[in-house]
Amino acid sequence: MMKTIILKFSGPLQSWGTGSNFETRDTARYPTKSAVIGLIGGALGYRRDETEKIQELNELSFGVRIEQRGTLLKDYHIARSANQTYVTNRYYLQDAVFLTMLSHEDSSWIDTVAKALVSPVFPLYMGRRSVPVDSEFFQGVVENDLLSTIKSYHWQASGWYQKKLSRESKLNRIMLDAYVDAGLLDDSLPPMFQRDRAESFDLMNRNHGFRPVKSMQVEIQTAEMGKDTEHDAFQGIGGV
Repeated sequence: MMKTIILKFSGPLQSWGTGSNFETRDTARYPTKSAVIGLIGGALGYRRDETEKIQELNELSFGVRIEQRGTLLKDYHIARSANQTYVTNRYYLQDAVFLTMLSHEDSSWIDTVAKALVSPVFPLYMGRRSVPVDSEFFQGVVENDLLSTIKSYHWQASGWYQKKLSRESKLNRIMLDAYVDAGLLDDSLPPMFQRDRAESFDLMNRNHGFRPVKSMQVEIQTAEMGKDTEHDAFQGIGGV
């Protein structure tokens, strides 16, 4: 039976850079595979220059579902060297929530990765060291394939966000965007290519390759989510 690891990324801030340089540190709209592979490598205790071990992690199937989009935050930041002061612009996603899922036919490998994520060698963070993962990060391991899991796992957005979208929905349902490795979907649509295949994290030769990705949508029923709970504090103590 194939196993799938489920991870939740949530918190005030997170950042998933794809094309950053010194002055501008951008963020993608959702977690990149290379960033999650870097996180797993840290959990396993890999060093940056252990390129072969890191490249092997690309074999894990990967998918991400956008639970709560969040908004873009630009942080004005100053860095100083011995002779100069630099202004840098650093971008974050604020109040966003994502589910990422990883699977492989070798269930013992999935168990090893899951064990490392629960007891990591190095601290785990969401794109930058200043934004560590929270207590809900590790959602568990399920005996199911990645596609089935990403279609069926319960919605992880904040309560206020679920109510907001449920009230706005005219059809008692919403659609969540998801992005998976292209090989997981057998439709005829062409993939898009993202430059987030981890080739090397070595500081002297950092390199990323291109990865084929396909998008999909997951339907969430919202009929009961938008309703307000009728709360009567006096009824609980016998009042009228």
